[in-house]
Amino acid sequence: MVGITNNTDVINIAIAGVGGQGVLTLAEILAKAALLDSHNVRVGEIHGMAQRGGHVVCTVRIGEKAKGPIVDSGTAHLVIGFEPVETLREIHLIRKDGIAIMNSHVQYPVAVSMGKAEYPSEDEIRNAIRKFTNSIHEFDAMKVAKEAGSSRSMNIVMFGAIIGSKITPIRKESAIQVVREAFPSRFEEINVSAFEAGFAMITQFMKE
Repeated sequence: MVGITNNTDVINIAIAGVGGQGVLTLAEILAKAALLDSHNVRVGEIHGMAQRGGHVVCTVRIGEKAKGPIVDSGTAHLVIGFEPVETLREIHLIRKDGIAIMNSHVQYPVAVSMGKAEYPSEDEIRNAIRKFTNSIHEFDAMKVAKEAGSSRSMNIVMFGAIIGSKITPIRKESAIQVVREAFPSRFEEINVSAFEAGFAMITQFMKE
Protein backbone atom coordinates (compact mmCIF):
# COMPACT_ATOMS: atom_id res chain seq x y z
CA MET A 1 0.00 0.00 0.00
CA VAL A 2 1.26 3.48 -0.80
CA GLY A 3 1.94 5.86 2.03
CA ILE A 4 4.39 8.34 3.47
CA THR A 5 7.68 6.78 4.55
CA ASN A 6 9.69 8.66 7.19
CA ASN A 7 7.71 11.79 6.28
CA THR A 8 9.93 12.43 3.23
CA ASP A 9 7.59 11.56 0.38
CA VAL A 10 4.49 13.41 -0.73
CA ILE A 11 0.96 12.06 -0.72
CA ASN A 12 -1.17 13.57 -3.48
CA ILE A 13 -4.95 13.67 -3.12
CA ALA A 14 -7.52 14.97 -5.61
CA ILE A 15 -11.11 15.60 -4.52
CA ALA A 16 -13.71 16.11 -7.25
CA GLY A 17 -17.39 16.97 -7.10
CA VAL A 18 -19.91 19.68 -7.83
CA GLY A 19 -20.70 22.91 -6.09
CA GLY A 20 -22.67 22.48 -2.89
CA GLN A 21 -21.39 19.01 -2.03
CA GLY A 22 -18.74 20.21 0.40
CA VAL A 23 -15.61 19.53 -1.64
CA LEU A 24 -13.88 22.71 -0.48
CA THR A 25 -14.81 22.04 3.15
CA LEU A 26 -13.37 18.53 2.95
CA ALA A 27 -10.08 19.84 1.55
CA GLU A 28 -9.94 22.39 4.36
CA ILE A 29 -10.52 19.95 7.21
CA LEU A 30 -8.14 17.42 5.66
CA ALA A 31 -5.46 20.09 5.62
CA LYS A 32 -6.23 21.10 9.21
CA ALA A 33 -5.93 17.49 10.35
CA ALA A 34 -2.56 17.17 8.59
CA LEU A 35 -1.34 20.36 10.25
CA LEU A 36 -2.55 19.14 13.65
CA ASP A 37 -0.25 16.15 13.21
CA SER A 38 2.60 18.52 12.24
CA HIS A 39 2.72 17.62 8.55
CA ASN A 40 3.53 20.06 5.80
CA VAL A 41 0.46 20.49 3.57
CA ARG A 42 -0.51 22.41 0.44
CA VAL A 43 -4.06 22.90 -0.85
CA GLY A 44 -5.26 24.05 -4.25
CA GLU A 45 -8.70 24.46 -5.79
CA ILE A 46 -10.26 24.92 -9.19
CA HIS A 47 -13.94 25.61 -9.55
CA GLY A 48 -16.27 27.11 -12.06
CA MET A 49 -19.91 27.74 -11.27
CA ALA A 50 -19.58 26.18 -7.83
CA GLN A 51 -22.73 27.81 -6.49
CA ARG A 52 -24.70 26.47 -9.44
CA GLY A 53 -23.60 22.89 -9.24
CA GLY A 54 -20.55 23.35 -11.44
CA HIS A 55 -17.40 21.25 -11.43
CA VAL A 56 -15.15 21.59 -8.38
CA VAL A 57 -11.76 19.95 -7.82
CA CYS A 58 -9.41 20.42 -4.88
CA THR A 59 -5.91 19.06 -4.46
CA VAL A 60 -4.23 18.31 -1.14
CA ARG A 61 -0.53 17.45 -0.94
CA ILE A 62 0.93 16.19 2.35
CA GLY A 63 4.62 15.73 3.09
CA GLU A 64 7.91 17.58 3.50
CA LYS A 65 8.49 17.81 -0.24
CA ALA A 66 5.08 19.32 -1.00
CA LYS A 67 6.16 22.74 -2.27
CA GLY A 68 3.00 23.61 -4.19
CA PRO A 69 -0.62 22.51 -4.64
CA ILE A 70 -0.52 21.14 -8.18
CA VAL A 71 -1.18 17.43 -8.68
CA ASP A 72 -0.08 16.34 -12.14
CA SER A 73 -1.75 13.60 -14.17
CA GLY A 74 -0.68 10.15 -13.04
CA THR A 75 0.57 11.27 -9.60
CA ALA A 76 -2.44 11.13 -7.24
CA HIS A 77 -2.33 8.43 -4.58
CA LEU A 78 -6.01 9.04 -3.87
CA VAL A 79 -8.80 10.32 -6.09
CA ILE A 80 -11.95 11.08 -4.12
CA GLY A 81 -15.10 11.43 -6.19
CA PHE A 82 -18.27 12.92 -4.75
CA GLU A 83 -20.20 11.81 -7.84
CA PRO A 84 -19.53 9.16 -10.55
CA VAL A 85 -19.03 11.42 -13.57
CA GLU A 86 -16.96 13.87 -11.51
CA THR A 87 -14.77 10.95 -10.45
CA LEU A 88 -14.32 9.99 -14.07
CA ARG A 89 -13.52 13.58 -15.00
CA GLU A 90 -10.46 13.64 -12.73
CA ILE A 91 -9.41 9.97 -12.77
CA HIS A 92 -6.53 10.86 -15.13
CA LEU A 93 -4.75 12.25 -12.08
CA ILE A 94 -4.42 8.85 -10.40
CA ARG A 95 -1.20 6.83 -10.16
CA LYS A 96 -1.14 3.28 -11.48
CA ASP A 97 -1.02 2.04 -7.87
CA GLY A 98 -3.44 4.70 -6.62
CA ILE A 99 -6.87 4.23 -5.08
CA ALA A 100 -10.17 5.78 -6.15
CA ILE A 101 -12.95 6.22 -3.61
CA MET A 102 -16.24 7.12 -5.28
CA ASN A 103 -19.66 8.13 -4.02
CA SER A 104 -22.04 6.16 -6.23
CA HIS A 105 -24.94 8.56 -5.65
CA VAL A 106 -25.67 10.37 -8.91
CA GLN A 107 -26.17 14.13 -9.08
CA TYR A 108 -27.17 14.98 -12.62
CA PRO A 109 -25.51 18.01 -14.24
CA VAL A 110 -27.75 20.84 -15.34
CA ALA A 111 -27.28 19.92 -19.01
CA VAL A 112 -28.57 16.40 -18.34
CA SER A 113 -31.52 17.67 -16.31
CA MET A 114 -32.45 19.97 -19.20
CA GLY A 115 -32.21 17.12 -21.69
CA LYS A 116 -29.24 18.63 -23.52
CA ALA A 117 -26.85 15.81 -22.64
CA GLU A 118 -26.94 12.16 -21.68
CA TYR A 119 -25.54 10.73 -18.47
CA PRO A 120 -23.32 7.67 -19.10
CA SER A 121 -24.35 4.29 -17.71
CA GLU A 122 -22.79 2.84 -14.55
CA ASP A 123 -20.91 0.28 -16.63
CA GLU A 124 -19.54 2.94 -18.97
CA ILE A 125 -18.25 4.95 -16.01
CA ARG A 126 -16.70 1.96 -14.24
CA ASN A 127 -15.07 0.62 -17.40
CA ALA A 128 -13.56 4.02 -18.16
CA ILE A 129 -12.22 4.39 -14.61
CA ARG A 130 -10.69 0.91 -14.70
CA LYS A 131 -8.52 1.99 -17.63
CA PHE A 132 -6.64 4.04 -15.04
CA THR A 133 -6.92 1.89 -11.89
CA ASN A 134 -8.38 -1.41 -10.76
CA SER A 135 -8.43 -0.20 -7.19
CA ILE A 136 -11.79 1.55 -6.95
CA HIS A 137 -14.03 1.49 -3.90
CA GLU A 138 -17.54 2.79 -4.38
CA PHE A 139 -20.50 3.14 -2.05
CA ASP A 140 -23.52 5.39 -1.63
CA ALA A 141 -22.03 8.03 0.66
CA MET A 142 -25.26 10.04 0.52
CA LYS A 143 -27.19 7.10 1.99
CA VAL A 144 -24.51 6.60 4.64
CA ALA A 145 -24.68 10.31 5.55
CA LYS A 146 -28.47 10.21 5.88
CA GLU A 147 -28.20 7.20 8.16
CA ALA A 148 -25.69 9.13 10.26
CA GLY A 149 -28.20 11.94 10.65
CA SER A 150 -27.87 14.38 7.76
CA SER A 151 -27.28 14.29 4.01
CA ARG A 152 -25.14 17.41 4.46
CA SER A 153 -22.51 15.31 6.23
CA MET A 154 -21.69 13.38 3.05
CA ASN A 155 -18.32 15.10 2.76
CA ILE A 156 -17.48 13.98 6.29
CA VAL A 157 -18.33 10.41 5.31
CA MET A 158 -15.74 10.79 2.55
CA PHE A 159 -13.28 12.27 5.07
CA GLY A 160 -13.67 9.15 7.18
CA ALA A 161 -13.02 7.03 4.09
CA ILE A 162 -9.82 8.97 3.32
CA ILE A 163 -8.45 8.42 6.83
CA GLY A 164 -9.63 4.80 6.86
CA SER A 165 -7.72 4.11 3.65
CA LYS A 166 -4.46 4.53 5.64
CA ILE A 167 -2.93 6.35 2.67
CA THR A 168 -2.33 9.55 4.60
CA PRO A 169 -0.17 9.88 7.74
CA ILE A 170 -3.05 11.54 9.62
CA ARG A 171 -4.09 9.90 12.88
CA LYS A 172 -7.76 9.03 13.29
CA GLU A 173 -7.84 10.84 16.62
CA SER A 174 -6.61 14.06 15.00
CA ALA A 175 -9.16 13.77 12.20
CA ILE A 176 -12.03 13.38 14.68
CA GLN A 177 -10.76 16.33 16.71
CA VAL A 178 -10.84 18.53 13.61
CA VAL A 179 -14.36 17.33 12.78
CA ARG A 180 -15.53 18.22 16.29
CA GLU A 181 -14.00 21.69 16.06
CA ALA A 182 -15.03 22.51 12.49
CA PHE A 183 -18.79 22.75 12.97
CA PRO A 184 -21.29 24.13 15.51
CA SER A 185 -21.74 21.88 18.54
CA ARG A 186 -25.28 20.89 17.54
CA PHE A 187 -23.86 19.11 14.48
CA GLU A 188 -20.91 17.55 16.28
CA GLU A 189 -22.26 14.06 16.94
CA ILE A 190 -23.84 13.75 13.49
CA ASN A 191 -20.54 14.58 11.84
CA VAL A 192 -18.55 12.26 14.08
CA SER A 193 -21.03 9.48 13.28
CA ALA A 194 -20.66 10.26 9.57
CA PHE A 195 -16.87 10.13 9.87
CA GLU A 196 -16.95 6.81 11.70
CA ALA A 197 -19.33 5.35 9.11
CA GLY A 198 -17.05 6.33 6.22
CA PHE A 199 -14.02 5.03 8.10
CA ALA A 200 -15.74 1.68 8.74
CA MET A 201 -16.94 1.43 5.14
CA ILE A 202 -13.50 1.79 3.58
CA THR A 203 -11.89 -0.41 6.26
CA GLN A 204 -14.26 -3.19 5.26
CA PHE A 205 -13.43 -2.69 1.58
CA MET A 206 -9.72 -2.91 2.33
CA LYS A 207 -10.20 -6.28 4.03
CA GLU A 208 -11.96 -7.81 1.05
